[in-house]
Order: sequence, then C-alpha cells, then structure tokens
Amino acid sequence: MFYVAKVLQALGMADVGYALYVGMVQGAPMAEEIVLTLIGVGLFTMGRALERKTA
Repeated sequence: MFYVAKVLQALGMADVGYALYVGMVQGAPMAEEIVLTLIGVGLFTMGRALERKTA
C-alpha cells in the first residue's frame, strides 16, 4: 500500500504541473486550470492519507 500511496502523490504533483502548463502555455480558461489543480491536490491528499494509514 505504501507504493500505491506514493504513486497517488506523484500523480497529484504531475497533475498540478500539468495545470500550470495548461494555464500558461495553452491559455486555457482559469476555471479549467483550477479544476485540474483541485484534482491534483485531491490525488496528493488521498496518497498522503493512505501513506499515514500504512505507517
């Protein structure tokens, strides 16, 4: 389960980076950038909670 938690955290970080890319390079609307950021934060938080349960 520890590795599943780490993968979720990595996906969350990558999604936040993608949200930054979409907002700055592709010129997407702010709402799309916020939704992508919140998804990334949610994934990271789920991974962090799972990591705490396994430790």
